Amino acid sequence: MSAAQGAAGAPRVGCDLQGVAPVAESLARRGERYLRAVLAPEEIAELTRPGAAAPSAESVAGRFAAKEAVLKVLRPAPEDAVPWPHVMVRTDARGAPHVQLRGQAARLAREAGLRHWSVSTSHDGGFALAVALATAS
Repeated sequence: MSAAQGAAGAPRVGCDLQGVAPVAESLARRGERYLRAVLAPEEIAELTRPGAAAPSAESVAGRFAAKEAVLKVLRPAPEDAVPWPHVMVRTDARGAPHVQLRGQAARLAREAGLRHWSVSTSHDGGFALAVALATAS
């Protein structure tokens, strides 16, 4: 077992706090370009469904915080840069968030033996908070 894996079966936890105002400014200034830089196409589709209002800065900040929390769980080395869209925070039919990984993020999770993910987000008072947890199988 490598040092990166930690104790067998031990959960890894990551958290992040993201200000909503900087996200709102980026959305106002860059709009769709900002969304494409930070979110995967599937995430954008969820946030921009036909008939839905424009994505709120709070919901985008929540996803951004969740991505950061997941990266803290993955613990990439400096040479293992993970593009933001490789960490996806999707929502199920009830609106609960869940993690999907691809590319570099999926590789890091496989190497660490991380298979089971849980993520929670919240926003209030101009901040979005996320906590991610992963365990090995």
